[in-house]
Amino acid sequence: MSPGSGADRLATRPRVVLLALVLVVGLVPGAAVGSIGVPAGPMAGIDDPTAGVDDATAAETPIDPALEDAEGEVTVLVHLESPPAEGGEEPADRRTQAEASHDRFDRGAASDDAVTVEREFWLTTAVLATVDTDRMDLETLAQADGVSAVSADEAVSGSSDRVVDDADADADADVDGEASESDGPSAGLEQLNVPEAWDTYRTEGEGTSVAVLDSGVDGDPPDLDVAEWRDFGDDPSDEPIAYDDHGTHVSGVVAGGNESGTQIGVAPEADLYHGAVMTHCEGEDCVGYQRDIIAGLEWAVEADADVIVLSLGIEGYNPGLLEAIENANEAGTPVVSSAGNQGAGTSTSPGNLHATTSVGAVDETDTVPEFSSSERIETAETWGSDAPEHWPGSYEVPTLVAPGVDVTSTAPGGGYTTKSGTSMAAPAAGGAAALVQSATATTLDATELETALTETAVGGDGQHNGHGVIDVPAAIERAGSYSTIEGTATDTVTDAPLEETTVTAAADGDRHETTTDSEGAFEFEGLEADREYEVVAEGSGYEPTSETATPPADGSATVDLSLAGSGTIDVDLADEQFETPVDGGTVAATGPTGSYPGERTDDGSYRIDAVPGDEEYALEVDAPGRLADERTVAVDGSETRPESFDMRGDSTLEVAVETGDGDPVENASVVVEVESGETLEPDERTAADGTLEVAVPGTGQEYTVTASGSALESTTAETGAIDEGTTETVVVAPTEGSSGGPAPIVLAAAGVVVAVGVARLARS
Repeated sequence: MSPGSGADRLATRPRVVLLALVLVVGLVPGAAVGSIGVPAGPMAGIDDPTAGVDDATAAETPIDPALEDAEGEVTVLVHLESPPAEGGEEPADRRTQAEASHDRFDRGAASDDAVTVEREFWLTTAVLATVDTDRMDLETLAQADGVSAVSADEAVSGSSDRVVDDADADADADVDGEASESDGPSAGLEQLNVPEAWDTYRTEGEGTSVAVLDSGVDGDPPDLDVAEWRDFGDDPSDEPIAYDDHGTHVSGVVAGGNESGTQIGVAPEADLYHGAVMTHCEGEDCVGYQRDIIAGLEWAVEADADVIVLSLGIEGYNPGLLEAIENANEAGTPVVSSAGNQGAGTSTSPGNLHATTSVGAVDETDTVPEFSSSERIETAETWGSDAPEHWPGSYEVPTLVAPGVDVTSTAPGGGYTTKSGTSMAAPAAGGAAALVQSATATTLDATELETALTETAVGGDGQHNGHGVIDVPAAIERAGSYSTIEGTATDTVTDAPLEETTVTAAADGDRHETTTDSEGAFEFEGLEADREYEVVAEGSGYEPTSETATPPADGSATVDLSLAGSGTIDVDLADEQFETPVDGGTVAATGPTGSYPGERTDDGSYRIDAVPGDEEYALEVDAPGRLADERTVAVDGSETRPESFDMRGDSTLEVAVETGDGDPVENASVVVEVESGETLEPDERTAADGTLEVAVPGTGQEYTVTASGSALESTTAETGAIDEGTTETVVVAPTEGSSGGPAPIVLAAAGVVVAVGVARLARS
């Protein structure tokens, strides 16, 4: 029967639900072991991969009952014998093995002009062949050397796993594609704790790929970026095309963005591969053929996809894809499939194959809707000899559940639609699997990935919802050996916590980044354990600093990082009157993160190191016997900022110049000499009352004061010790009877010290 005739017959058959995929009728129980249902594999030490196969089984080769009345030219799938798998084969190895079986078929049955090979498959060892039954009947073909089974390649109606209409919710209604008010993740993503997984493990699927095999995809919606595309239809398109809206919707659930204002995709940074296998359409319904799905699985495996999503199904138990799916799993590309939409006690293929991770639906309250399929399958009773030996004696469908009611996702043309069905739950699980793989350093095989999802699922009852609702962060934690690095970033000098400081943790190319909070604290969760990480802190105005840490599995390591400011302030202090360096001073720069003290580097010179750059500071200086001073300075980046202060003494020397008769001497000049020999000659002269005030350092020193004027020859006097913040009066006058020589020293009010209040800045 040709593909066209199958589609014509489909239009006349009743449907229970809209179709997602209708596969060909599977092989009847009793297929030869080592053919359908048994993965192909190499046999060590045998040059001919098909050597040793018992040809006596050819007479018992099963033929699909659907081919019983086949007449004329009919297209069939011819399954070929292949050695049993030994495990660990690469796709190239399987291809080599399959080619040997293909060659054997070509030399045998296909050498007859009645048989034309249309397509060869390697993921399952088979060929698609057109047979002229008027020239070779199918019984003869089935008995040909190396043939293990013959099945029909037609679309079969039955229980579909397509969109389920919800009359109350208007499930298929278009939704406004403009930005929504939610401005955040969808309810379904929250239900799976996806945002927590994004934040904790710093991944949105980067470095992974998900292959969706469905009805094509619109490549233009702003929420979707199709990384790889392949059309497996009879008239394939080179560019992404949507044969209906189902494939675009499913793809959006996997990797859609947030252009609508709501984040819709579970793994938005995963590479989206879309293979169009549902390309035969009648009206709004599109179906696929087994040949296209097998080809799509091969394509996904060759592309090294991290997971395959099949939102499709056929009612009942069909082993037609079993070998291909088993081999895809073994090659490292696990298969996630929808369970079906026929309710409790039912399931669809391939979702009811134990080889798939089968996914049912729940609503926003984690309740399983009536349409979501669930069933306990007795392996021997259901699958017979088609079941591989490693399958359990019984198992539950679905394996897991995910949001599948009123799910909003992308639609062809750039809009959005809301749909319900296990077709919506399967891509959510596929995206979750991508997040688990993305966050885990090692490549997970199909069993490891499913185990991580199932052992951490929530609320499983072992029946209608399998192991329960997927919990993505818990699955990631389960899949890997994770640990935590926590700590603080503080200023080296002030110990002040540094907010908004960038902190990175890197090990072997695995780099994570965060920023400190208002307390200067940071934390990296979900790190691969037992690896040495370099933890680096960088902040504006600071020199980067780093420490290493090796956090243990299921534990944490603490790293406290101390950052030094990148700027420097050099300060020179000099006495304003005597122009001498000022030692014993204190300098400090006070800014947003505290006060930074200076250290003496030379006579009168001080340096303030580790000052954060790009800030302004109150630069404060003080010294014994001097008035404190302050100014605002800006430190740019890592510059060295020079500053100089001329400091004025904080005490006052009141000089009174008189004649020998005690009369005041106006306009007399005064010279003040310090003990070390430096002198000060004020520009001002004595006033009419013969007095002059001179600021001097109150450092406990004594001074020699010399005065001279028109009515007075040069005359000197000595002061007592002048302490900090005091005023002392000294009278400079010649002794009675002196004659031109140096006048004796005359002290008036000697020892009389008057305290003076001097405003001083607080020292730090």
